[in-house]
Amino acid sequence: MTAETKDPALETPADKCIDAFGGVRALARALDRNPSSVVRWRKPKDEGGSAGAVPSALQGRILTLAQERDLTLTAEDLILRTAKDWSLENSD
Repeated sequence: MTAETKDPALETPADKCIDAFGGVRALARALDRNPSSVVRWRKPKDEGGSAGAVPSALQGRILTLAQERDLTLTAEDLILRTAKDWSLENSD
């Protein structure tokens, strides 16, 4: 999905973090992690991923780094909800 066609209501916390930092490599570099570990956040659980969730152990650090870089990323952005949850919220 491109930025022009991406539905913000269906973005996962992983998508939001990766996008806010400017990509997988940029976020991995900021966290001093291997990019493959960040890529796994987007993969389904049955493929060894976290299905869009950001590891809870990294959430505080990500928010701190985002604030230091003046990025638009909030604690609410890191809350994992399902696509159904997002679509119900936006159907009002």
